[in-house]
Amino acid sequence: MNKKMIYILFFSFFVISFGLFKVSDYTRLNHLDALVIAQAEKRIALDLPRLDLSNTFLKHSGNNEAIKHYIKRLNLQLAPHRVRVIAIGDTAIDSVSNTTNSIQRLHYLQTSDQRVSVTFSINNLWWAWRDVVVILILLTCALLLGYWAELIQYTHRQRLSPKKQELQKALPEFVKVTIDLNNKTLGNTENQILAVSLANKPLCFYLALIEFCIDNPDVTLNQNKDVPVELLELANKYFYRLIELGHTIRKRPNFTNSLEKTLSEIRAALDEILSEYPELKDKYYPPKAHGEGSRSRLHSYGLVNIKADDIVVNGK
Repeated sequence: MNKKMIYILFFSFFVISFGLFKVSDYTRLNHLDALVIAQAEKRIALDLPRLDLSNTFLKHSGNNEAIKHYIKRLNLQLAPHRVRVIAIGDTAIDSVSNTTNSIQRLHYLQTSDQRVSVTFSINNLWWAWRDVVVILILLTCALLLGYWAELIQYTHRQRLSPKKQELQKALPEFVKVTIDLNNKTLGNTENQILAVSLANKPLCFYLALIEFCIDNPDVTLNQNKDVPVELLELANKYFYRLIELGHTIRKRPNFTNSLEKTLSEIRAALDEILSEYPELKDKYYPPKAHGEGSRSRLHSYGLVNIKADDIVVNGK
C-alpha cells in the first residue's frame, strides 16, 4: 500500500466517523427535544387553570399580556435547551426568533371546556462549535493514524531490505544469449569462453528477427508469406554494420531466399551454446513447423517470448 492510499484510507475513516457522530448527535438531540417538550406541556397543563386564556365559546378575550409574560418566564427555564414556547392558544410572542433553521411543532392540551394549542419552536442548527472541535479531533486522529501506518510500513520495508539484498545475491544471474558482431559469434553470459561462429546471412537475420519481434510481439511470421519489409531493413542494417567492421565486402545477401536454411543454421548455433539450458529454447529458438498442410501454414517462426533485456549484443 503506497502513501497516497494510506491517507485516502484514513481520510475515509475521518469522513465516516464524522458522519456517524452527526447522525448520533441528531438522534440524541431529537430525543432530548421530545423530553423537554413533554416537560413543558406538563408545566403548562398544571398552570392552565391560572392562565387567563381567551375563550371563544364564552366570548372572553383573556389577558394576552399576562400570557406573554408567562411564556417569557417559561422560556427562561427552557434556556439551556433548543426548545422554546412561542404561543399558547391565540397569544403569541415575537421575542423568539423564527429563523429558517427552526422547526415549529403544534401540540394540544385538552381541558374540561376547551382545547388549547401550544406552539413550540426548535432551533435545528446543523452546525455548532462542538462540530468544529469534533472535526479537529477526528482529523488529528486520522492524520496520526495515517502517519503511524506509514511509519510501520517504512519500518517493515527497512527490515526486509537486507533480506531482499541477501536473496538477490544468492540467486544466480539469468543466462542470456550474447551476439558479438566484432567476431561474428554467438555465446552465453554463463560461459565466456564458449563462442559459435555464424555466417553473415543467418547472423544478420537472427539479430533482425530479435529486434523485430521485440518491437512487434503480436505479429505472425509465416514462411509461406513474404518476409516483412521492416524485418528485411533491419537485416540489411546489420549486414552494413558487418561491412563497417571489416568482415565482408561482398554484395548483401537476399534474406528472402532459403529462409528455412537460414533458420536451421540459427537453430544449430543455438543448440551448441544452449546445450546445458534446454529450458531457454522457447525464448531464443525460431520455432520449427510441425506437420503438413494447414498446420504448416499456421506456423510462425517469430520469437514470441523474447524481451529487450534477454539479449546482449556487442559491436552494435
